[in-house]
Amino acid sequence: MNADKKNFRGLNLSGQMKWRQLGKLVATILVVQAVFWLLIDGPLFRAHRGEAPPQIEQTATRIARLETPTLAAAREARFEDVQLPWTHCCDTAIFAVEIAINVDDVPPTGLGIVSTLQVDNYRLYVNDALLVGEGSVTPGAGTFHGQKTFLTRIPAGLLKQGDNRLTYITLRDGFPYTDIYPPLVGEYEAMRAYSAARLWNLNAFRDYAALLLGLLGLIATVMVFRSDDWRFATWLSVLSGALVANYLYGLWLAPPFDGWWRMALFFAINMFVPVALLGFIDAWTGRPLRRLMPAVLTVFGAALAYVLWRLLGTPMPEAYDAPTVVWFYVLAGLSAATLARLLWHFARERENRLLESALMSVLVVATAMDAITNLYPDSPLGEGNLQNAAPFLMLAMVTAFLARNFRLFQSQSALNTMLQDKVDQREAELAVAYAREQELVREQAHDAERRRIMQDIHDGLGSQLMSMMLAARMGQAEPSKVAQGLQSVIDEMRLMVDSMDSVGESVEAALATFRARIQPQVIAAGLAFDWQQAEDLAFPAFGPRDTLQLFRILQEAVTNALKHSGATSMKVTVAAGPTERVAITVADNGSGTAAAGAGRGLGNMARRAEGIGAEFALESEPGIGTIATLTLPAASLREAA
Repeated sequence: MNADKKNFRGLNLSGQMKWRQLGKLVATILVVQAVFWLLIDGPLFRAHRGEAPPQIEQTATRIARLETPTLAAAREARFEDVQLPWTHCCDTAIFAVEIAINVDDVPPTGLGIVSTLQVDNYRLYVNDALLVGEGSVTPGAGTFHGQKTFLTRIPAGLLKQGDNRLTYITLRDGFPYTDIYPPLVGEYEAMRAYSAARLWNLNAFRDYAALLLGLLGLIATVMVFRSDDWRFATWLSVLSGALVANYLYGLWLAPPFDGWWRMALFFAINMFVPVALLGFIDAWTGRPLRRLMPAVLTVFGAALAYVLWRLLGTPMPEAYDAPTVVWFYVLAGLSAATLARLLWHFARERENRLLESALMSVLVVATAMDAITNLYPDSPLGEGNLQNAAPFLMLAMVTAFLARNFRLFQSQSALNTMLQDKVDQREAELAVAYAREQELVREQAHDAERRRIMQDIHDGLGSQLMSMMLAARMGQAEPSKVAQGLQSVIDEMRLMVDSMDSVGESVEAALATFRARIQPQVIAAGLAFDWQQAEDLAFPAFGPRDTLQLFRILQEAVTNALKHSGATSMKVTVAAGPTERVAITVADNGSGTAAAGAGRGLGNMARRAEGIGAEFALESEPGIGTIATLTLPAASLREAA
C-alpha cells in the first residue's frame, strides 16, 4: 500500500488544471529568456564589432566557368564582368573568380583577408602565387574546407603598389547554389583585431562546445547504468550526442563521401536534434507519455525518407529546396510540441523545478529561431542560435538536476572524499612543478633563439663585413668589389628578416615570399624567369632557423646561375619528388660547367641541406645548363620529430 502511494506521489488525480503553477512557469520562462538573449547571447555572439578597418578598394570582378580546377585553366578561360554578391545554380560547378584590388601603399605587415564564399572548397592565388590551398577541389573527390571562415595573411612580399589580382578557383559539388561575396581585405593587424572575436565564435568556440557536450554525453552514458533514472540519462546521452554531431558536421571537412550524401547527413542531424530534445524533456518530467516518442520517431523517419528521395531522385534546385521546407516544418512542429509538453506537465502535475524548465525552454526557442532563419535567410534572428546556446544551457540544466538528485555513486561518497583530497594535494604539487618546468623551457627557448640570431649575424653579415674592411685597409677596395660585397650583405639581411617573418607560416607561404624577392633580381639581370609550383604538396613544418637555411640554399643557387652560368633563362620548379617529398629545382640554360664537389659555395649548400634534413644534388652538362635540386624532408617525418 505504501509503495502504491509512493508511485502516485505528485500525480494530479483530480484532473484539475494548476493555473497558478503554470503562471509561475510562464513568468520564469520570460525572465530566463530575457536574461539569456540580452545578457549572454547578445554580448557574446551578437555584439557590434565596431567600425570595420579601412578596406582595400576592389575595382573589378570577373568570373569564368572552368572544366578543371587549375590556375592554368583559368588563364585560358573566358571571363565575364559581374557585380558581387553573385549566385549560380544548379549543378556541379567550378569557377574562377578574379577580383582586382588597388593597393596604394603596401603595409609592412601585409594584408589580411577574410573570404566569405559559399562553396565547398577553393584555392586562393595572389598575383598567381598560391596562398590558400587546403584540401581538394576535384569534383567527386572534393573536400569542404571552403566552408570554414578564417583570416589569412597576405605577406607584403606578394603584393605590389597599385593593381593586384586575387584569383579564387571554387568548387561546388552537391549543394546547388554557388554564392560569391566580396572578401574583406585590409591591413593585417587591423583585420586581426576586428575579426578575432567573430572568428573565435565560428571556430574555437564550437570546438570547445563539442568537447564539453561530448563529456556531458559520456557522463550521461555512465548514468544510464548507475542512476535510478535510466530513461532521463538515456535521453540526455542521446541529446548530447545529437548536439555533438551538429558541431562535428561543421568540423568534419574531409568526409569519405560526396556533397550529396553530406547534404543528407546535414538534414538527418538537424532534424534529429529537436526529436532528441523532445524525448529528453518528456523523460525529464518523470512521467513520459507512452506513445509520444514512438510517434515522433515515426514522423522523423518519414521526413528523412522524403528528404533522401528528393535529394537522390529529383533535379536541383527542387532536390534541395523541398527538403529545406520539410526541415523547417519538422523543427517548427517539434519545437511547438516540446514547449506544449513542458507546459502541459506544469498544468497537470505538481512541480517546482522552474529554473530547469525555463532553461529547457531557451533550447526550444533557439531551435525554432534556427528553423525560421533557414527558411527566411533575411530574418533578423540570426543563425546558429542552438549551437551558441546549447553548451551554456545544457551545463546549467544538468548541474541543477544533479544538485537535486544526488544519488549517483552515493555508497562510495566517503571513499571519493578521501581520494579527492589526495588528488587535490597531488595536483597542487604537480601544478607548482609544471610552472617551474614551463618557465625553464621558456628561458631555454629564448636563449636558443638569441644564440641563433647571434650566430647567423656572426657567420653571415660579420664575415662579409670583415672581408670588406680588410680589403679597404690593404688598399684593395675596388668600387665594383665593394658594391658586390654590400649587395651580398643586403641579401643576407633580407634572408634573415624573411626567415624570422615566417614564424607561424607554412613553407608554401615562405616560398611565395622568396619568389617575390628574387624574381625582380633575375629579370633585372636580363634572364627570362619562370616559376612553376604544383598544388596539394605536403610541405614539412620548418621553424625560422630551417627557413633561413632553405632561403640561403636557394639564394646561392640563384646567385651562382646569375654570376657564372652565362644563361639567358632560369626556371624554378616546386613539385612532388620521390616518397611523397617536395623537390625544388633551380635550372638554367647556361654553360653547364658547374661541378658538385667544386667550390665552397656548393659545399655549403650541401651541408646546409643536410642540416635541415634535406638532400642537395647538382647536375651540370656543358652546353645545356645546370640543375640544382633540393629535396625537402617528408612532412610526416618532420611532424614526428
